[in-house]
Amino acid sequence: MKLREISCPLCGRITEEYGLCEECIKLINKDPHYYYDIDGLDDLIVASTYSGLMRRLIIDFKFKGKLSYGEIISEIMLEKILEKKLKDQVISFVPMHRKKERERGYNQSEILARKIAKSLDLDCIDVFQKIVDTKFQVALKKMEREENLKDAFVVKSTPEEIIIVDDVITTGATIAELTKIAKMSGIKKVTALIAATEIA
Repeated sequence: MKLREISCPLCGRITEEYGLCEECIKLINKDPHYYYDIDGLDDLIVASTYSGLMRRLIIDFKFKGKLSYGEIISEIMLEKILEKKLKDQVISFVPMHRKKERERGYNQSEILARKIAKSLDLDCIDVFQKIVDTKFQVALKKMEREENLKDAFVVKSTPEEIIIVDDVITTGATIAELTKIAKMSGIKKVTALIAATEIA
């Protein structure tokens, strides 16, 4: 009986284990340059630049239902967060409005958060709920994004320290809004863990 060969999902090269081959991994910028000034946010960890292969992975995972790519993206995010000393943090994620989540069938940020939490042996809970079905942020400018998200979220639970997981950060408006309401509700420390930044 011949064992099934494992191949890179992006280029098809044979790999020793599941995931990207070494050649594809090298094409992902894991040292992104970025700056976000977000009030109240204690730490911001960004795993890569939203370009090239990473952009393709995220788009296919987020919009095309290639959920296996979530494993690859979460592994790249794990590399960054393992540098931190984690003990009391709770993993959470950017929520979707229930209508949009029904349409897509899943929340990509929640999938990433649960994979990361499992790997770190930390709890993953839905700290936030999105109560307003806002416009898509993509076509909006920074001020419009902030206004679009105003009063769109509520806090459901208040652990002392949380790590908010999301796939892409552009202007930082979503993380800023979640950080604001988290701190107002009594959460003491807020960290954001993002797969990729559009600022290169």
